Amino acid sequence: MKNNLVVQSNDLILATYTMQKTDKELMLACISQIDSRPNAPEVTKQTEFIVSIGHIKALFFGKKSKNEQNIYRDLEDASNRLYEVDITIDLEDNKTLRTRLISSIVFDPENNQIVLTFAEKILPYLTQLKANFTKYRLLEIGELSSIHSIRMYELIVMWTNQFQYNKEFTIEEFKHVMSVQSKYKQFGQLKTRVIETAINDINENTNYRVSVEYIKKGRGKGYKGLKLKFHKKTLEKIADKNGLTEEKIKAIVDNVQFMRDYNNHPSLSYQGKMDTDTFKREMMFIIQREPESFNRKNKALESYLAPIKQG
Repeated sequence: MKNNLVVQSNDLILATYTMQKTDKELMLACISQIDSRPNAPEVTKQTEFIVSIGHIKALFFGKKSKNEQNIYRDLEDASNRLYEVDITIDLEDNKTLRTRLISSIVFDPENNQIVLTFAEKILPYLTQLKANFTKYRLLEIGELSSIHSIRMYELIVMWTNQFQYNKEFTIEEFKHVMSVQSKYKQFGQLKTRVIETAINDINENTNYRVSVEYIKKGRGKGYKGLKLKFHKKTLEKIADKNGLTEEKIKAIVDNVQFMRDYNNHPSLSYQGKMDTDTFKREMMFIIQREPESFNRKNKALESYLAPIKQG
């Protein structure tokens, strides 16, 4: 767990499964050990992932007091549940993959650790990824308090990487994407226990700002859907009441002064520093991925947006 970077295929993020928060944390602690770069060493069904109580305590408990014996007991319980998890992934041509996540577990109480191996069918969604994947630091979700918060956070990171800053759902679509299809029959329960709990958790404990609008049914009572809006907190100054939009970011990267000021940004490739079209394409991603890096004096991102003329 050198860098605690979690990298997953978007298909796995959108997959359907049921887990508790501790199960998900254990899963992510294993995934964060994988070097997912295209030329990285191959990960096979024999590759072992060691998770110790020290790792879990550092990642998910921070300065909170937690008895190590209790952590190991929780790890054992989470491992057993994870072994039983079915994951359903939508494939092309209307096909569906159903697979286990974990193929084996070794319990090692003498060393306060657990050793897991991933099922063979799940490995293509975790390693040798070249496109359509999402990544984030494991510590970014360390303070989140529920499985629904972690699930929503992953979806938001995925969508923002695709330049989507809002997402509209029917109630059933939202329940599907959050893997709660068979739960919360009453909308009030879904709203309180999933939607608003996750949003408040993310707003309080991560670098994202999320809000929700509920969509009412026509003339009847109740709601038929919802719309999520989200962006990194460091981008709030270029967002408005409608949230952040791709057009706003494009207006910034098209600004000639912005190109002059940031044509040597450390995250730009050599080609990005030499070619205007490549600069613009790369900057679209860099701004939404690491907005905090645009911190030169009097050169904040919002300064490159032309003021709206009145009248």
